Amino acid sequence: MLRLSCAFIWLLLTAACAGDTVQWSEIVYTGAPPEPVDSPRRIELAAMNACPASVRIAKAGDLTYAAWWQVRADSSVVLMVSRSPGGGSWSSPAIADSTDHGTRGCGRPAPSIAADSSSGYLHLAYFAEPMGGGGVFFAHSMDSAATFHAPVPIVYGKNPSRASVAGSGDRVVVAYEDPNATQPMIGIALSRTMGHIFERRMRATSENFRALQPVVRIAGDSILLWWSEYSPNPAISATRPMYRAGRWTR
Repeated sequence: MLRLSCAFIWLLLTAACAGDTVQWSEIVYTGAPPEPVDSPRRIELAAMNACPASVRIAKAGDLTYAAWWQVRADSSVVLMVSRSPGGGSWSSPAIADSTDHGTRGCGRPAPSIAADSSSGYLHLAYFAEPMGGGGVFFAHSMDSAATFHAPVPIVYGKNPSRASVAGSGDRVVVAYEDPNATQPMIGIALSRTMGHIFERRMRATSENFRALQPVVRIAGDSILLWWSEYSPNPAISATRPMYRAGRWTR
């Protein structure tokens, strides 16, 4: 009976969110809001074998959180998280994800971290290579980074991909470089269940340009998305910052 009840609840949640979509504005080339920055200038990490360039931070109230990759002897990594109350000392790191079996060492995209003051949840999005296959994954903590739920796959693919995550109440958004696309593009995954289920995935950038390095935020019913646009000619390295807003609708 319990199994049937859980399945029934899951179906209700999925059905309630099945109509979710995003009404996007036009792409903004100039005059966009400044892109948020979650990479700190400097944080001293006590953990050995940490990848310093992978450190990312998020704040919620008086708490500051840090996430980073820690390298194992076989060049796979563990995703670690620590917290600092009121600018004080950092807590002992907690393991957010230890399933990676890749051999890239520190040569991988940094994780993304978001702290939601309204729910008290901590969200993470990142590229990892567990035994089941590489891809972009999501993990979250409901107890201020003391423990983490099992990772949820966003999209499978072998190409290392940057991701960005944002959360507000029941809503969570993950923006990611599609690890399977031949032409680099940014995808969006939507959840109305605090990240327990991602009910909708969609393309968020134009097919005509190479879109990389997403940064996403949530403001009310709006999704704010920044990325870097590269020339269709891979030999040209020039980039330009891009931005668009979307309204979450049903």
